[in-house]
Amino acid sequence: MLEEKHALEGLRVLDFTWVYAGPFASRQLVDLGAEVIKIEPVETGALERRYSLVLERNGVSQSSYATFLNRGKKSLSVDLKTDKGLNIIYGLVKRTDIVLSNMAPGAMKKMHLGYEELKKINPSIIYCNISCFGHFGTFANEPGFDLIAQAASGWCGQCDPPESAPLAIGDSNAAMHATTAILAALYYRGKTGKGQEIDISMTDCLFHSHENNPPGYLFSHRTVPPKKHTRWSPAYSPYALLKGKDGYLALAALSDILWDKLVRAMGPDYGWLLTHERTNELPKRISYANAPFVHETLENWLQSFEHVEDAEKLFRDAGVPAMKVRGFEEICDAPYIQERQMLVKMKQPFVGEIETYNSPFRMTETPGRVMGYAPFLGEHNREVLSSCLGYDDETIDKLFAEGVIYKEPAVDDLPAELKRLEIC
Repeated sequence: MLEEKHALEGLRVLDFTWVYAGPFASRQLVDLGAEVIKIEPVETGALERRYSLVLERNGVSQSSYATFLNRGKKSLSVDLKTDKGLNIIYGLVKRTDIVLSNMAPGAMKKMHLGYEELKKINPSIIYCNISCFGHFGTFANEPGFDLIAQAASGWCGQCDPPESAPLAIGDSNAAMHATTAILAALYYRGKTGKGQEIDISMTDCLFHSHENNPPGYLFSHRTVPPKKHTRWSPAYSPYALLKGKDGYLALAALSDILWDKLVRAMGPDYGWLLTHERTNELPKRISYANAPFVHETLENWLQSFEHVEDAEKLFRDAGVPAMKVRGFEEICDAPYIQERQMLVKMKQPFVGEIETYNSPFRMTETPGRVMGYAPFLGEHNREVLSSCLGYDDETIDKLFAEGVIYKEPAVDDLPAELKRLEIC
């Protein structure tokens, strides 16, 4: 069997993150092979450990939220309010490539862990901050979560009525931007030897991701105001969620070739759409004036079907992009999820085998993958302190006794549990 290769093998990340944006970013790094040491408060651990769904299995409580975000990472639970705790971090910084934080602006600096302080210890450190509004500007010190970034960036306001995304789009979008910036900084460091600080704003990332109406508004010198989104795109057509008798159909056909296929699939009664003055050319169909007309016509046609899936099949057989709107419970067994192995099995101690998202990084030489189970609070204290810093058992035991480091009770039962589940 060939030895697996990992793109980021040999890189170490100190992960001062919590909830979603930061942990999502570090999950990308660990999936690609980096060693991610998650720094967690003593006793309580990172906040996401208390997020839903929290279940007790075999006497141990674990959060699905934290498990999915932190798989494959190492947990170091240390009291950063103590000098000995800070010295542990300083020692690790000397041997670390990346520091990642999504604490509020100024929080790391107050703990004497800001970039200026840490780069004195390690000038080549890459230090990435993720926050709602970034580390400078009028709102820099404002608290904020994903929903606030969605509202502040204009994302929610693009819809009528305003609505939030059904996933943490501000967090996940910023996390992927952070990952991209970190990889760029690593490339630059490889050429120059210089580290740098990265300032990622969730609001910035969402703002610059706006796709259709906002660029039109700016391109027109702010004279053409953006239209609100509903189930139908206000300008592109056909590009909509069309309401049928038993559900909704997503339909997207933004080319003349696809439009021809779509109309012919609808049947001879709709052949007039190929020649009608409002629909016979792509520029006419992707306009504010005609998109509503196209969508209304298509939605009326869809009402002739008892089942949306029948219309979906008709279009897909004709080569037209179409998909019934499905809930999460429906897509888990969908061929496009299963065949690309986007759900894989992993063993989580005290729970057993569970399904989890696979890494989407498909690469011929160094694909991303699930690197292991989610750690228990303080599980890797002894390993990190001994292997990275050379602490002996006596010193580590004393740190435990003084409350400088902490491990949850389940850690003591882990060896037997790992043996039971045959986890290496």
